[in-house]
Amino acid sequence: MKSLWIKCALASVWLATGAQTLLAGDALGWRVGPAAWSFNRFTFFEAVDKTAALGLRHIEAFEGQRLNSESDLALNAAMSAEAVEQMRRKLASAHVTLTSVYIHALPGSEPECRQVFEWCRKLGIETILSEPAPEHLNVIEKLCDEYGINVAIHNHPKGSSRYWHPQEVLKVCEGRSPRLGAGADFGHWQRSGIKPVDAVRLLGSRLLSVHCKDLNELSADGHDVPWGTGQGDLAAVLEEIRRLRLKPTLFAIEYEYNWDNNSPDIARCAEFFTRTLADLTSREAVAALPLHAGWAMTDITPPKPIALTGQLHKRISTGVRDPLTATVLALETRGAAPDQAILVSCDILLIRIEIQRRLQEMIRSQLPDFDPRKLFVNATHTHTGPGFIDSTFKGLYDVSHDAGVMKASEYADFFLDRVSQAVVQAWQSRKPGGLSWALSQAVVGYNRRAHFFNGSTAMYGNTRTPEFANIEGAEDHAVNLVFLWEPGAKWAGIIINLACTSQETEQLYEVSADFWHDVREELHRRHGPGLFVLPQCAPAGDLSPHPIYRQRAEQIMDQRRSLSRRKEIARRIANAVDEALPVAKANIQDRLILRHTVASANLPEEPPERAPFYETDSVKPIEFHVLRLGEVALATSPFELYLDYGTRIQARSPATLTLLVQLASGNSGYLPTAKAVQGGGYSADKFKVGPEGGQVLVEETLKQLHALFP
Repeated sequence: MKSLWIKCALASVWLATGAQTLLAGDALGWRVGPAAWSFNRFTFFEAVDKTAALGLRHIEAFEGQRLNSESDLALNAAMSAEAVEQMRRKLASAHVTLTSVYIHALPGSEPECRQVFEWCRKLGIETILSEPAPEHLNVIEKLCDEYGINVAIHNHPKGSSRYWHPQEVLKVCEGRSPRLGAGADFGHWQRSGIKPVDAVRLLGSRLLSVHCKDLNELSADGHDVPWGTGQGDLAAVLEEIRRLRLKPTLFAIEYEYNWDNNSPDIARCAEFFTRTLADLTSREAVAALPLHAGWAMTDITPPKPIALTGQLHKRISTGVRDPLTATVLALETRGAAPDQAILVSCDILLIRIEIQRRLQEMIRSQLPDFDPRKLFVNATHTHTGPGFIDSTFKGLYDVSHDAGVMKASEYADFFLDRVSQAVVQAWQSRKPGGLSWALSQAVVGYNRRAHFFNGSTAMYGNTRTPEFANIEGAEDHAVNLVFLWEPGAKWAGIIINLACTSQETEQLYEVSADFWHDVREELHRRHGPGLFVLPQCAPAGDLSPHPIYRQRAEQIMDQRRSLSRRKEIARRIANAVDEALPVAKANIQDRLILRHTVASANLPEEPPERAPFYETDSVKPIEFHVLRLGEVALATSPFELYLDYGTRIQARSPATLTLLVQLASGNSGYLPTAKAVQGGGYSADKFKVGPEGGQVLVEETLKQLHALFP
């Protein structure tokens, strides 16, 4: 009678939650089911029956379990074809899928290992969980790729497993096939003093399958309790796995307690899984809305000779080497909680806040359904383009006595007319679309600050002297990419965000967009002239495209490729884009969360010891923009921000990928680090905001980011 009551209770749990579990799991591509080890006092056939009775549809086997009560045959790769067929029939009749199997030690001999993979192939197994010797991984990796079967390295507690810490798994998997990764046991992590959410974050895409557990205490003596009632913080773990967009083979309920009758506890685990997934999917369903996007591009090349900004002497342009471009991307989500943004990128040295505000006012009446505050402009920092204000650099570029030369203020009017038309065009052309992101690499920006043994630092300092000690700061070779798509996965445009200013040919007397012109040309050559390219300069106040050592080798390599330096940079960036393109195309979202905050910050100022060599916007507080685009964040600043500040923000950002954009929404000059101030050369003695203000900017930016990623 008691047994009948238990069966009825389990059936009611299934009717109430089991179907919902399948639906919620399907929505995320997640699957849940028992690990047969939970039923290790029973046969595999009995474990399958218990799984079906719970209303669950997936199971993980383990090597050595007795097959059924009618024989002493155990599960292993040496099973006969008849026994394999018995397993297949049993699983099919119970409507249960065998997703994975635990085999403690995969053999290092290829023939023996191949026998295991053949057995798994016949059973339709996707993932083998094992604890192989590192020296066997070459053979295992080869067979993983050949058979299309994953091997997930399992962890036992500290002291009993070399793989107890996720770092060890990452170490042995480094540089290997994505089919090698972690078969994580949350319970053993807790017994080893590791928080599951931290370990999941560390493993990232190497997390291939899961033994999901919750323990009554975080210690070696902890035992299993129903999910959500212990110390493992499983709700946060599942949310982190969702945030990372991982799809483990199976969330296996390995319940190592109440061995003789743990089905009711397993049912409670499944019910927790159902509720948590329903909460995750419902929250995203409400917040994620259909995306609409529109693009435009316009030529902002001055129609007459003009003073070129960016050097400490006046240069009147003698012609146009290549055109200056403004690229506009309009974004909008529609639904219950819509939001919007217009991004404008310009081949200009810097943006003045006055110019951005004039642009916002110009479009106000033309775009009544757009909030003009949510438009921002960034500069690529070409040193061969015009300025906007006649007095820039204290009259250094005064052209009032140069006949036929366009004043900066005249150019500002021309610029605003062209860009405002492009903004209207982009907003009015928006259509349903999709977005995806990718992270790639290209060596473009180099730290330009040489540090010497006497403690001083010089921008572009001589590195060939015995007094040269080291490069002062770091470099960042990441190429952050956001792809925009039209229906049918048609590639419409791309945001390319990297830490380098556009000043490879900065000494020219001709108007030029510098290397971004070559990047556009190369991408158009490879992918067609209709592709929109929106460049962004990430924090790079102490970087430039000029290497300060190893220059000769760089020059010879360019010559051997028959490329100019600019075209070599374009080749590197285009290669980074192409390398990431297939991944981006496979992960398009047409519904996402768009949130856009226009923020401000009062930063502490330090009176400069001498006047800055060029004027900055005097507006206080500074304006900066923070956006959420699904799992991507974007944050601007008006500074030429030293790289370390950007690194601090990215390291602590809650987003999966964080794009930082300097020289946007104004011009606030260089913002150096404390070590740069100490070393001198483009440091705080010339500028109003120093390291204290820089850290305030970091904290204010992170505060806004966390508000968008609760």
